[in-house]
Amino acid sequence: MTTTEDLAINNILNSVAERGATDIHFAVGSNPYFRINDRLITLSEAKVTTPAFMETLIKFFVPEKKQELLRQSKELKFVYNWLDKARFRVNVFQQKGYYAVSLKLILPQIKTVAELSLPKIVNSFTAVEKGLIIISGPYNSGRSTTLAGILETINRNRSERIVYLENPVEQLFVNQRSIIEQREIGTDVISFSEGLQSLKEEDVNVVAISRVDCLETLELVLELSVSGRLVLVIMDYDTSLSCLTGMISEFPEAKKEWVRNVLADYLVGLVVQRLVPGVGEMVLAAEILTASSSSKALIAEGRFNQLESIIQTSRIEGMMSLDYSLANLVKAGRISQDVALKYAQNPRTLSSMLAK
Repeated sequence: MTTTEDLAINNILNSVAERGATDIHFAVGSNPYFRINDRLITLSEAKVTTPAFMETLIKFFVPEKKQELLRQSKELKFVYNWLDKARFRVNVFQQKGYYAVSLKLILPQIKTVAELSLPKIVNSFTAVEKGLIIISGPYNSGRSTTLAGILETINRNRSERIVYLENPVEQLFVNQRSIIEQREIGTDVISFSEGLQSLKEEDVNVVAISRVDCLETLELVLELSVSGRLVLVIMDYDTSLSCLTGMISEFPEAKKEWVRNVLADYLVGLVVQRLVPGVGEMVLAAEILTASSSSKALIAEGRFNQLESIIQTSRIEGMMSLDYSLANLVKAGRISQDVALKYAQNPRTLSSMLAK
């Protein structure tokens, strides 16, 4: 790699920080793209990415010891520490016969639940000693930041042994009152399921997992929730209803009742979140389901379609619909009404909330 090529890449990474971008994408045949406040913007001053420059990017970001693994698997995910200035989650993959590279900026400081301005009910989850906390939502919705915030709050306030299974390890925790071990899939442990299986026999209080990749992993998550630990897990669903029904549908018929009973008895809370464009920055909007007597009964009996009504009418128990969250953000002047309506689950319901 020449000094000129190295300088060109570093200039692009500098632009990420200067423009407040969260993501950058390189693909052969186009200029690099930034994501700023949920909008993709072309970095027009950078040259179009050629196959030769893509090879330069691969050599710049991918450690030599991992380049053979990339050639074999065609895709690689890892964290890149750039000159001790910033950390990026890097995804190298193939499309249209060429490699492509996507980078996501990792926040440098792990914030607590309070510092993240999450709904107050989420802070109460951090005092729970056993059960299951689910953080769900689409990609780029801040799920890993929320999970890290819960762990950091526990870290600062409780004396626990915490194990976080990640792929890859992103933010780096510093032990406070707790001991936090971060185990990377593929480096420290072979798979999520093997990592969880070993934890069943370990002295551990809190278990966190960055992804559920198969049925075996999901079943182990539920088993650990029953075993007296606090388990936190990230899922991909965009509503509480789709999350719970989706989890249950993964299991064979003979096990569905067991899954419903575990969720009814051990679910502490379910946070489904979005990051929406706000005034100058992205803002968190969330749907929250808590373990009330009504929600527990509906889950156990499989009457999931009634959960939406429970969420809308149980704010005293910490529950919140996404539309209610969006309405509050509009009233607080943090997002526009147009943005709220764009992301609403039911625009008519949201409009009536805003009219009050």
